[in-house]
Amino acid sequence: MQEILLGVIQGLTEFLPVSSSGHLALFSRLINFDPNVSFFAFLHLMTFFAVLLFVYKEVWFILKGIFTGRKDAWSLSIKIIISSIPAAFIGILFEDQINNAFSSLKLVGIFFLFTSIAMILSDRFNGKKELLDISYIDALIIGLFQAAAIFPGISRSGFTLFGALLLNTKKGAALKYSFLMSLPVTFGAGLLEIHKVTFTSSVIYSGIATFIFGVLGLYILKKTVINGKLKYFGYYTIIAAILSFIV
Repeated sequence: MQEILLGVIQGLTEFLPVSSSGHLALFSRLINFDPNVSFFAFLHLMTFFAVLLFVYKEVWFILKGIFTGRKDAWSLSIKIIISSIPAAFIGILFEDQINNAFSSLKLVGIFFLFTSIAMILSDRFNGKKELLDISYIDALIIGLFQAAAIFPGISRSGFTLFGALLLNTKKGAALKYSFLMSLPVTFGAGLLEIHKVTFTSSVIYSGIATFIFGVLGLYILKKTVINGKLKYFGYYTIIAAILSFIV
């Protein structure tokens, strides 16, 4: 039952800009449950499939374009890879520190506040760049924002959206790019850790819950970004930070 609850939390909070890792760390403490990093990586893998439902047209454009030699498809795929490099590098280099951060709710609370600031500021931006206008330098910078979100409390979707919006990207394009660049990271992390997971019925059900609520979270995020309501997630993560400090 605890695994299923965490699956629901992971699904809802993975794409909502409130930090799924921070919520998993917080709720694990509240329900006195201590799953390993491999379990979290499996849940991230299930969110990979949820994202595919939302960006399948863009993924098909990239795959088809690669095989037909379209330069814009090749360029977009390279940018996504560039955006994935910082997170992979930091994840490998600081693996122990990341694991330790999950056990320190005070640190999680501080990281929640970073998310709060980013979300409150994000509604002020809406640039002119479309998805294919994002440059290689932009891709690297957005990748650095994604790398910061390895630490619990910092929202990956929130930080990558904020980074893209800072670089004069349209809200819709920033959202799509944030989704696309999550695919290599979530798939890679899940693939590296999945052999360590013991697949009990509860773990399998938690994966199903993650997928279903992940789709719901993606839908809510899309509506929120387009309507300029990200600041409300900023207010919410301030509350999450306070709770992290007092638990």
